[in-house]
Amino acid sequence: MPTRSGRVWGRRSATAGFGHRLIGICLALGLLLVPWMASRPAAACEICGQPTLTLADRIARSEVVVLGKWVSAKSDKQAKPAASLFDVAEVRGEGASVAKGDRLSVRGYHAGTPGALRLLTGNLNDDQSIHWDEPLEMTEAGWRYATEAPDPQSPWSDRLAYYLKFLEHGDVILANDAHAEVVNAPTMEIANAARLIGPEKLRGWLSSPKTPAIRRSAYWVLLGYCGTEADERQLETLVRAEGKTLRLGLSGLIFGYLQLSGERGLQVVNERYFATATETDESGETGDAIKAVSWCWNNGNGKVSREDLRRALRPLYTHPLHGVTVLQTLARWKDWELQDELVSKYGTPGFNDSTMKKAIAKFLVSATLDQPADNPTNPPPHVIVARKHLQQLRQRDPKVVAAAERDLLVT
Repeated sequence: MPTRSGRVWGRRSATAGFGHRLIGICLALGLLLVPWMASRPAAACEICGQPTLTLADRIARSEVVVLGKWVSAKSDKQAKPAASLFDVAEVRGEGASVAKGDRLSVRGYHAGTPGALRLLTGNLNDDQSIHWDEPLEMTEAGWRYATEAPDPQSPWSDRLAYYLKFLEHGDVILANDAHAEVVNAPTMEIANAARLIGPEKLRGWLSSPKTPAIRRSAYWVLLGYCGTEADERQLETLVRAEGKTLRLGLSGLIFGYLQLSGERGLQVVNERYFATATETDESGETGDAIKAVSWCWNNGNGKVSREDLRRALRPLYTHPLHGVTVLQTLARWKDWELQDELVSKYGTPGFNDSTMKKAIAKFLVSATLDQPADNPTNPPPHVIVARKHLQQLRQRDPKVVAAAERDLLVT
């Protein structure tokens, strides 16, 4: 089954890497919204890491916020449910229903040592009792950090100016939470914040063996927005490196590199990850590279043109693991060049399982919807072609087309 680039992926097996297929689906959910053609800036930098509930978010949604000291914990015993006792060391906010010096009983067995600090947050029940969340390990520095942080409704510029000061802080509670706030920020806000950190500090963190691998992706993204030609060369060396196992943060590395290198760097990514892609993608590198290239569409600095992004991903629609994701992405980008090829391959080996058949149908449905609102009676050529192809598929596989239309909320 030759592809546009002459590569052969081979036939999809019935079990074609189920785990990898699941990863591909998760990647698609991270990149796209339904319908596929939706195109709006993401609310978080998914290249930087997994969006997380932060301390500020937890405090903002709570009516009672307490710094407690662990006293004791008892497990379930006959009719008595498990409970843990905490002494209130600090209370945040005015008019709280608890006071400093109170002793609180929190449902559940929560292990600890005498005097160990915990963040206790909760909300009032109808009877004015408190429903407590799971206690979190806390330090005095972490308490000050969390209670002095900007409100989550504050502008991101103010929030990041605060949190960037705590990245790689010696207190792991502060460092992890500050990193989570960066991950949760829109990518364009991170681009602005990168200049506040500066490349020198980022280089230090990235070169330090003490920096947790999970944070490196965000730092590579930040470096991509503020780095120099020397940083570009260093990142290129890492991008070109061979990897046989999962490399945490690779999508952030590639994205940061593309922000520094532009279209020349995209050619490097093409040669290193796409031209040599394997069917199984056991290391996950092909998927990471696809995610990084796709993220450039709405979140890049413009050094890579949108047409070059389309051109880079098109050949990968035949990939056994990532083809569906690529079709979703191309539909979102309104790139309809593959219509004829998709219809000709529909139902052939590699394109005959239900997931791919539905993906092709959804691609064509999306193309028919790409009609200028100001000229609804004069459809552009790609809409006319898509309507013809879709009618052919409707005759061959009416259930598949109907399912595709339902998924895209088409009546």
